[in-house]
Amino acid sequence: MEVKSRNENGIDILSPEGRIDTSTAKDFEDAVMGTLEHSSKIIVQFNKLDYISSAGLRVMLMAQKRMGAKQGLLVLAELPTNINEVFKMSGFSKILKICNTLEESKQLFN
Repeated sequence: MEVKSRNENGIDILSPEGRIDTSTAKDFEDAVMGTLEHSSKIIVQFNKLDYISSAGLRVMLMAQKRMGAKQGLLVLAELPTNINEVFKMSGFSKILKICNTLEESKQLFN
């Protein structure tokens, strides 16, 4: 698992690739929480993610709570069908803002 990071017009975009499971969740957490330290506008683009475990879901829940505390916005974008199903079945799709496209996500920050 690798997390690529970029900034577009003041929005930090994180793009995890591969699998987020028990062995890689800590690296994903470090990337997300490190970005949260300096940003209140984050998009996590999941289009290159193959799998997410409950450990990865926990990271997203922690990030949402911290982002809410600082009154920022965390948006998930471009979830593959299997990843989207995990978020729906876990109920996280009701807690987290999810958009179909990266462009749709960016518009939420305007």
